This record gives sequence, structure tokens and C-alpha cells, in this order.
Amino acid sequence: MEIEKNNFDDIIEFYKAEETQSLLDRFLNQVEHFFRTNPTLKKAKTIHSIKSRQKDPEHLRDKLMRKNSKGYMITKETLLKEITDLNGVRILHLYQQQFPTIHREIMKKITGFEDWKLVESPKAYTWEKESQQFFEDLGIKTEVKDTYYTSVHYVVKPNNAKSDVTCEIQVRTLFEEIWGGN
Repeated sequence: MEIEKNNFDDIIEFYKAEETQSLLDRFLNQVEHFFRTNPTLKKAKTIHSIKSRQKDPEHLRDKLMRKNSKGYMITKETLLKEITDLNGVRILHLYQQQFPTIHREIMKKITGFEDWKLVESPKAYTWEKESQQFFEDLGIKTEVKDTYYTSVHYVVKPNNAKSDVTCEIQVRTLFEEIWGGN
């Protein structure tokens, strides 16, 4: 059974509501702040630039339609839990050799300080065997993409039982960003 258009409208209105946006903003700002102020990353000059965003409501509508066509029934009540890229932070670095430092700091935030919790295991998308081995040596699952897409994705949430708010963190080199065109 497909969800009626009006139900998508209800979900989009819920997403755009001031209370929902405020909830998403708080966690997005926290994740971005971590990368901007992390002493290890700053001292090593590891990060070239940081981008952050919330998903555009029309892109969310498209995603809801795609999910619905595959049988996923998302509602206002399940939106924050089921759509894990409503918040996104993209970390750009210059050299692949800088990535392990970024990875360690993210994992420290998860396992050391326990401020964040992984929603799913980190995944490296790559197209070449050398990069695949590089990421696997760091304990990161890989998926080969024929499209030449290269990025490491983490989906995190606050480490408390009350919040379903998530943030997708993408880490890639500046070259991969330019090559990928987004």
C-alpha cells in the first residue's frame, strides 16, 4: 500500500516545524562544533574545510517516495529514526594519510568519551583496491562503487536513549569532493 501524497505532506510539515528543526539544529551544531574545535585535529591541521546542512524538504520528499516504493512505511513518528541523513556534516581533508587521525578522533568521541553512538558501522565507499585495503586496515567496512564515488560515512546519534536524532558524517579528500561534483 502506498502512502498518500497528503501523508508525505504531513511528514514534510513535521520536518519543517520549528520544534523539529530546533532539535535537529542542536545536534548538527554539536557535531560541527566537535570538528571545528577538536584540539588534535586543529593541532595536526588535518581538516581542510567543513560543510554542514539539513536535508532540503523536497529532497526529503523524494527520499520518502523512494523508500515507500521499496515498501518502507515512514511516518512522522518514525522519521527521525528511519531517515539518518536529515543532518549532514562533510569533512574535507587534503591527503588520504590524514584520514586515520580523523577516524581516531571520531571513534574516540564514540568509544572513549561516549558522547555519540554509532547507528550503523562506518562504511568506506571506494572504487580502487588500494583504498579498499587502506580502509579495511583501519577496521572500516568497504563497498566498491563502479561510479568512482569515494567517501567514508558514519551515522551517529547522541548517546542517550531519549533521542532519535542522527547525523551523517562524510569524510573525504578535497580531490574526491571535486571529482564527485557535490
